[in-house]
Amino acid sequence: MGEKEIFIRLVLALIIGGVTGIERERLNKFAGFRTHILVSLGSCISSIISLELFLQYNGVANLDPARLSAQVLSGIGFLGAGTILKTSGGVRGLTTAAGIWSTACIGIAIGYGYYFLAIVSWIFLLVVLCVLKYIDMLYKKKRSESVVLTIKDNEAIPRIMEILDEMNLDTKKFDIEKKSSNLVLKFTFDNGSKEDRMEFLGKVASIQSKIAIEYTS
Repeated sequence: MGEKEIFIRLVLALIIGGVTGIERERLNKFAGFRTHILVSLGSCISSIISLELFLQYNGVANLDPARLSAQVLSGIGFLGAGTILKTSGGVRGLTTAAGIWSTACIGIAIGYGYYFLAIVSWIFLLVVLCVLKYIDMLYKKKRSESVVLTIKDNEAIPRIMEILDEMNLDTKKFDIEKKSSNLVLKFTFDNGSKEDRMEFLGKVASIQSKIAIEYTS
């Protein structure tokens, strides 16, 4: 493999990693522009080294050209795990972690010289990250419903949390604000049926406190 070919593969890996990282960067994800470039470049380098070693020593030693790349993919798992965060609203960062792993795979494909596979895979990756996310957001919006509870008695909050736990209802974007002498709880249901949610609101309304309920689908 000549120096020109190596240069082309590294530049292509840099471009693909950079553009993919920009999409994550604009959404303020943990792994962004530079991280994706480094992942793509590193994977490409490992593939080039594996291929060069195989071509150079296959006559005198039994070498597996995919062995080094396999170790890279295993190592990417640790990097991806660092982008996953468990919050009160659920688990975040899974898409970014999967994107890092996919970017590494594309970098490996470039390193081995599979340009068509790498570019088509990259296009599909961008479609998933940039286009399909709107379909996913629309689906989640249809499933989720928001609630605003205005509470005059602070002691009602533990009981509300108990009801959520008893009914196994998950919430996201949970916020508590203080307005005058009242507390305002804002959250979005993340699971459960329409009947479960209405049952929850009925139980909340039965608490011995004056609670104003605003429910939006």
